[in-house]
Amino acid sequence: MTENIVKLDLREIPVFERHPRIFDTWEDLPSDGVLQLVNDHDPKPLHYQFEGEYKGRFTWEYVTKGPSDWVVNITKLPLPAAKGEALRKKVEEALDEVRPYLQADGGDVTLVEIDEEAMVVKVQLEGACGGCPSAAMTLKAGVENTVKKHAPEINAVEPV
Repeated sequence: MTENIVKLDLREIPVFERHPRIFDTWEDLPSDGVLQLVNDHDPKPLHYQFEGEYKGRFTWEYVTKGPSDWVVNITKLPLPAAKGEALRKKVEEALDEVRPYLQADGGDVTLVEIDEEAMVVKVQLEGACGGCPSAAMTLKAGVENTVKKHAPEINAVEPV
């Protein structure tokens, strides 16, 4: 299990960088992985933020409760993978969420297929998005992030 532990000593990270670093590390954590945080105070507000963002998808365990060091293990729980129509519905909801932003710039996105074995969504960027120099960034930062928010079991979104 120790190979699935990612340690972050928050005391060494500037305050304004802590939460973004925590959530970036969390997103990259494999299922059943553990994010171990070391801090100089109780990260209780962070616990509330996790409850709001990832309710039911993590466990929170205090390893050490101060007074100088607070150590918390946050375990990423495996998700039951949606399949078939349920998965397609979650992906379509995600695409419906990003579609207005794409359409505002003269583009759009269409779901082509979902490879349920690899858990990869294949989409086609259309209109202005199809030939845009920023299409790769739009795909990863906009479309893929939103799809993974709605369907966390998805590993990637790829263009066709």
